[in-house]
Amino acid sequence: MELIIQKLEEMQIEYVTALVKEGGISVDQLFFHDPDGYMIEICNCQNLPVLPLSSCPLKKLPNRNNNLTTSSLYGNKMLCNREVEALMLENLAAEMMDISI
Repeated sequence: MELIIQKLEEMQIEYVTALVKEGGISVDQLFFHDPDGYMIEICNCQNLPVLPLSSCPLKKLPNRNNNLTTSSLYGNKMLCNREVEALMLENLAAEMMDISI
């Protein structure tokens, strides 16, 4: 995210940042307008858990297992994958900035 902010400042493009926190999960957001006037949003959405629709019932079910030790739905194994995904998204955003120059 810092690399994108640096590029936007070099190009003198105005931007706005926001931090959204919900349920203990933080997501950084960055908003700016492209040369055509369209609003662009960039966020680190990889922080959001991916849940199947069946895991979101309309009525909250009672929590029967209070002994869960990992905060991740998939355990600690996915942390490495999240780091790789975050790096890939940052590289993609940086390459998009280079293309638009």
